[in-house]
Parts: sequence; C-alpha cells; structure tokens
Amino acid sequence: MDVSPLLSPEVVAELREDLRRDWFITENDEYRLELEHIWSPPNPLHPNHKMLELDSIENPQKPGHKIPYIDTWKEYLFYNKATVFYWTQSATNMVGRNGSVILGGIWNAWSDALGREPQIQLDEFFAVPVSVKEEYAKTVPGILRAHEHICAQVRKTVEENNRANALIKLCKPWPDPRYFKLHSICEALIVVFDEYKSVAAEKHADGFRHYDDVAQNQSIILARTGHENGLSAPISFGSLKDKALPLARSEDMGTIDVIRIPLQVGVHFVANLLLREEAAFPESVVAAPHISREADHPFTKWEREAQDYGEERLAHAQAQGKIEPFTTVAAVKKAVLHHRVDIYSLENYAPYPFKLGWI
Repeated sequence: MDVSPLLSPEVVAELREDLRRDWFITENDEYRLELEHIWSPPNPLHPNHKMLELDSIENPQKPGHKIPYIDTWKEYLFYNKATVFYWTQSATNMVGRNGSVILGGIWNAWSDALGREPQIQLDEFFAVPVSVKEEYAKTVPGILRAHEHICAQVRKTVEENNRANALIKLCKPWPDPRYFKLHSICEALIVVFDEYKSVAAEKHADGFRHYDDVAQNQSIILARTGHENGLSAPISFGSLKDKALPLARSEDMGTIDVIRIPLQVGVHFVANLLLREEAAFPESVVAAPHISREADHPFTKWEREAQDYGEERLAHAQAQGKIEPFTTVAAVKKAVLHHRVDIYSLENYAPYPFKLGWI
C-alpha cells in the first residue's frame, strides 16, 4: 500500500528515514548480543555461550594421529577478523561469566584506534576468539602450531567456496568471498590471552562500572607466526618494547618473536597494522567506495533491507487503519517505530553492553 496520498511527501520522507534508523538500531543490538555470546567462554551452565573451541580430528594422511581442527559450521567467524584471540583454559577458569567484559574493553579500544566503530555489515573486528583447552595446546609454540592448521583449514574453505554445502549447514547464504576474506594479518599474528585479572571496578558518576576499567588491567601475548608473505612489510614489535611486560611463561619459546603487553595497547597495535595494510593495498579494502556501491555488497544489501522493512511497517499500519487522512505524524510514528528517536535522544538507544558495564 502506498501511504503517499494520505501523508505529505515531507512526512513520508521523514517516516522512511526514521524507519531506516529503527531497522539499523535493531540489527545493531542483535549483532552485539550475538557477539557477546561468541566472546563468552564455553560453560555447561550457560548454553548461550558460543565461543569457538579448538578441537582435533584424525589426520587423514597419518592414521592414528590427530590434527587441530575447528567446527566447519563456524569457519566464517574468521572472515574479516584482523587476528585470532586464543583464550586459554587458565584464563577461562578465572574469567567465569565475564567474557562480555573483555569484549567490551576490546570493542572500545578497537573503535578508538580506528576512529570508527566496527562495520557490522562486514562482520569485521579485531579478532575471532577461540577457546583452547590444555589437552590440545598448552604452550605458545603449541598454539602457533595449531594456528597453522586452522588457517589452512579456513583458507581451503575460502578457496573452494563450497556454498552449496554451506547453505545446508547454516541455512543461510555463505558469506560472499568478494567481501568476506581471511585477512593476511590473521595468518601472520596471533593473540594469546592466558590470564584474567579480577578487578574490583568502582562505579563511575553515571552509576555504572565501566568495562575499560577491567580491560586496562589485562594483558595479552602477541606472537608472530612467520607467515608474513601476504603483508606489505614484516611485523615488528620494536614500538612496543617500552610497554612490554614480563612474559611470565615457563616454556621454551625458541626463536619465536613474542611479547606480552597491556590488552588495550595490543588492540591499538593490531589496528595500526590493519590501517598500514589497507593503505598499502587499497584495492583490497572491502569497505572502500569503489566496491561498497556494488549491488551485492553488504552495505547495499542492508540499505535495501532497511528500505523494505520501512515499507512493510507503513503498509501494515495502513492496513490496520492506523494511517488515514489527517492522521498526525506523532500518531504514525507511535504505530510504526520501535525506537522513538523523535521523543528520546539517540543516546537513549546506545548499544548495551559495550558502552557501559554491569550495575
């Protein structure tokens, strides 16, 4: 149904823009909630914790031997992530249910480093988290070896682009390889989170405890994998030496280039690497104007879906008799909008939980 004859063109344009914003707020909230589950370590008491787990399978080339493996249904989680965040059992035992707290601090640091929030249409972010049990890898060299297998597994899927199988597995289209890729930094650098430091965060003036207060007390290990052929230049930890912390690991690292630094410092370091690579290979930036205007690009698809949502909401309201001649704009907005940005400021719908912490 067309509401144009019942409302002025100016009002229709305003409603469509409000409905577009309404759709994006909803999608943003749903995405962040799913991300919180993905960043929550496995816990049998909390089935909604969906962090990817490092597993193993029989080596087809060496019967009786096993190789590291991740669930093929979740390989897409590696796409458009700058690195992999290996969350060890020692950190999981201490963090309990606070995975979202670590995520919140990382989200804020990543957004600050890039000067913008992550582009959720592309599912791009600092890292994909992977839970690591000691039975599969208990040392940094062991995690590096596992990482090599995992990257090979994901890369094979990207190259084969087995969409038919993916449709069966996920009941949704497999990410388009033109816009969803395994990043070169992801193969060249890993993050190991091996200790969660409990913090008695105090409430701020706004009445909340902030995730950043927890994040600034955490540390991570960065380790180079040695696979840097896809980068514009080698990775160097030289700029981090003055911020380095004691490694606090007992295993022999051999010739591995490894460093422990504060979590937020590490997030900024990886962000700067990403910006360096995007500057060196601008044609590979999937959010760049030359590619983001393509009809199948996620940016374009989201705009179409937002527009369709707006038209459906307007048509439904008219079918229910809520849009008639002389209906006020306020009455129409009350009928079609879930988020009343015309009454409450946009700040009122600021996404939870990444801005503020737990009460």
